[in-house]
Amino acid sequence: MTNREKYRFDDFTLSNYSRLLDLALENGYVFSDYSLQSDEQNNRREIIWRHDVEFSVHKALKMAMIEADKGIKAHYFVQLHCEFYNTFEREIYELLMQIRDLGHYICLHFDAHFWQVDSKDKLELYLERDKNILEDLLEIKISSFSFHNTTPQLLALDDLYYAGILNVYAKAIRSKYSYCTDSTGIWRFERLEDVLMDSTIKYLQVLTHDGMWQDEAMSPRQRVFACIDGRAQKVKILYDECLLQLGQKNIEDV
Repeated sequence: MTNREKYRFDDFTLSNYSRLLDLALENGYVFSDYSLQSDEQNNRREIIWRHDVEFSVHKALKMAMIEADKGIKAHYFVQLHCEFYNTFEREIYELLMQIRDLGHYICLHFDAHFWQVDSKDKLELYLERDKNILEDLLEIKISSFSFHNTTPQLLALDDLYYAGILNVYAKAIRSKYSYCTDSTGIWRFERLEDVLMDSTIKYLQVLTHDGMWQDEAMSPRQRVFACIDGRAQKVKILYDECLLQLGQKNIEDV
């Protein structure tokens, strides 16, 4: 068996992403938020569709547009301390504003490692700080956060709220919702298609990562490198255009 077959590379295309959303709708799921309101009386199936924006805001916007076309509202958890994109760049800022304007929820993808969080007090201190920055930048209200690169120590911080923000890794969330994720570009627990087809699951949380979904099937490493290479090429173009606009020489080694 090849890695392509073993790790289901063909699952992770944007066309299949669209199909999986349709499959969720066809199987009676209602796309919901993290309000935890009881709906036992109407017996509906509830799904929370979450994105941790890790690699490419450009790709995240493509996914947001696919969802919006189907009338779906998803949750986009945005980082302030990211090696792959800069939330404060004009282009990235405008892309995030487009995701917001499509009607999706904008949330905080909190990097506790950046702040060296090792206690509840430090968690609340820096959560509040990052929340305020992102709220001011995107003119939104942050109501929930996810941890970036979870560890057992972070997962032990499982209260429902910290600094007035809902923790999506809280015990109350994890005990209610089944969970499926594409973390590191593979199905970490079960294949999403199989989970969506399982009629015994009533409450489901799905976590996806933008860069893991591409136009063509490829390995997880290639998917991430495609995001990196695309950003690198854009920065090179930006440099050339900047010198051109300033009327400066752009010297080559020829």
